[in-house]
Formats: sequence, C-alpha cells, structure tokens
Amino acid sequence: MKKFSKITGEKVNEQIPVEVKTTDVDLMKSGVMNLLDSYIGVRMYGPVTRHERAGSVKIIGKEVFVEALMDFLEDFTSKDKVKLLENLKSESKDWQLIDAKIDQIKSSQEEISESKLIAHKEKISSMIKRYPSKESLNDYIDSTIMKIDEETKVLRSIAAKRMNNSNNELLNLIEEKYRSI
Repeated sequence: MKKFSKITGEKVNEQIPVEVKTTDVDLMKSGVMNLLDSYIGVRMYGPVTRHERAGSVKIIGKEVFVEALMDFLEDFTSKDKVKLLENLKSESKDWQLIDAKIDQIKSSQEEISESKLIAHKEKISSMIKRYPSKESLNDYIDSTIMKIDEETKVLRSIAAKRMNNSNNELLNLIEEKYRSI
C-alpha cells in the first residue's frame, strides 16, 4: 500500500495494533486445556481394522468440559463471597449495602449458563430425530416424563426455549410439556 500511496500522494493511516487482555479465567482455561492435552489420550485394545487406521481419532468435548469446570468453580467462589459478606455484617453497620450485594451475587448464580444446557440440547435434538411427528413425540414425552426429576424438566424446558429460533412446533411442544409438569 505504501507504494501506491506515495504515487497518488494519499496519506495512509497506520493501523493501531489491538491489545488483547488476558484475564485470570482465560489463563485458567488454557491451563486446563493444556493439562487435558498432556494427560488424556486414546488407546485401542484388540484388533484394529483398516477403518480405524485410515481415519483420525480424537477426543471431543474438551471445550465443553472446561466451560463446565469454570461454571463449577464460579459457583464455589460465589458461595464463598456470600459467606464472607454475611460475616461482614457483624462488623459493618451498613447492612442494606451488604444485603444488596448478596442479592446481586445470588441472582447471578440463578442465571443458567449454556454449558449446563448442552446435554439437554443434545437430548432434545435426538428426541426430535427419533420422533419427527408431533403425536409420536408427545407420546414419548408422556411415557417418560414421570421418570425425570424436576430440575431436569426445568433445564429441558429452558433448553428447548433457547433452541427455538424459528417457532418450531416440536420445540414448542417439548418446552410446554416439561414446563407444565
């Protein structure tokens, strides 16, 4: 570009390099990924066919595992923060501020992250593939819904709602069935 800008006499601004800030969470994620790469492998026992030799074998789900681990650790830290603020009440006279901060931490805990919904989204996708008609899906849900605990029902309803971008009738059915009971 410098050649052409000298010929035409145009002034070209230099591009400012973008600074990438790494946080502690990013460092933790990369550390866990390095540990997974270092210590987890795949072994095959028994005869190996030409299909296994011809293809590549890799482990999937490392990123999902790291996200779930981060959510798990975040839950621990938020519980510790609440305990610390509760202990601070005895020393401070501004209880309203402390209670507001505790409520803020608890409300952030209640938000459901995507990593908790991944397994439920996969289950919903397999249900839709297995039962493509509304009637068969409804029968399947009715026959299996009593075996599922309440937390799983709520998470499946939320997962179906988040998956439903184009107002799909099967996803609407799944959301309603798991929400209503």
